[in-house]
Amino acid sequence: MASSVTKAVIPAAGLGTRFLPVTRAVSKVMLPVFNIPTIEFAVTELTKSGINSLAIIVSDLNSDVQKYFENADDLNIEFILQEKASGLGDAILQAEKWVNGESFCVVLPDDVIFGETPTIKDMVSIHSQYGSTVVALKTVESERIPFLGIVDSQQIDSSIHRINKCIEKPKLRDAPSNLAIIGRYIFTNDIFEYIKQTTEGVLGEIQITDAINSQAIEKSVYGYEFPGEHFDTGNPAGLLEASIDLVVRDPEKAPGLIDFIKSLNL
Repeated sequence: MASSVTKAVIPAAGLGTRFLPVTRAVSKVMLPVFNIPTIEFAVTELTKSGINSLAIIVSDLNSDVQKYFENADDLNIEFILQEKASGLGDAILQAEKWVNGESFCVVLPDDVIFGETPTIKDMVSIHSQYGSTVVALKTVESERIPFLGIVDSQQIDSSIHRINKCIEKPKLRDAPSNLAIIGRYIFTNDIFEYIKQTTEGVLGEIQITDAINSQAIEKSVYGYEFPGEHFDTGNPAGLLEASIDLVVRDPEKAPGLIDFIKSLNL
């Protein structure tokens, strides 16, 4: 059966300030998990889900990201410029014309997921079932709650929730749950109208969680609590953790790394 979602938006315009000085010369999405750029994991997940038409949002139309994909003849890639870093909502909005009235998915390269089934593939199936926006969810430790978007929801199936509200980076005492939004989304096309109605926050950014909240008031929005191991590679520690996890999954490379870690007597 052909996928009901055939297009994906990959925001890749982040400045990567937490990785300075290397990001003065290298785009953040080109930083590697071991030897694979984070954006490659996003693209691989999409192609394994049957999605080959991609819009990559960049801050420079002559960057290392374009060079990396210049020979990817099996992909239909459009590079779209985000002239000003104005938040995830604004980055997604840049792709409205390209999406052309369809439902579409968004994958954030910072969020690397190792699992047997591509998370986006499962989410497309849920979108096909309900005809609604779907966001990826993961249970997180309490100390991570103030740094993430947390949802208030009702569980309607073993892994599916109906979203009431998303709260961006709440204080721990204000968090309605420990279910966090992870960077995978399937959006119905009307999300663009909700983004346009969203006002800028204190940092001049348009938050996608605000648009999702507006959509959830008027219609159903669902969350998918996905299996698999998630790494936030948008920070140096998460990038290192993902690299170690990837290597120990490799039977050729794992023994050497494990022996080295043991030798540190941590």
